[in-house]
Amino acid sequence: MKKKILIIERHIESVGFYKELLTEKGYEVSVLTTDIQLLRFDFVMPDLFIINSQFVTLSPVEICRHLKNSPQTATIPVIVVSGASDLETQAMRAGASAFIEKPFVSRKFLEVIEQYLN
Repeated sequence: MKKKILIIERHIESVGFYKELLTEKGYEVSVLTTDIQLLRFDFVMPDLFIINSQFVTLSPVEICRHLKNSPQTATIPVIVVSGASDLETQAMRAGASAFIEKPFVSRKFLEVIEQYLN
């Protein structure tokens, strides 16, 4: 059975790279584009979350905290991807499993993903 990855990204056009890379590696990838979906848990539970963007009302750290404080998602690994290196400490304190700073090398990105899914 394919492992499921949910990418949290409000700009659907920004996820093409991730979808292609992860699908080629055999993962099932879906995208969550609104904070309403997130707050209502209106999605199929994945094996891993990737937070790639903030929503208008929620920062990546707040998204991570929401996921880690909710019984439905608390045990699912969360990877925060951001170009803002100053978010790393905050993301880790909020419960992120890993932080990947942009720009990144695809191989390193996949190594982190595989670490939490295998």
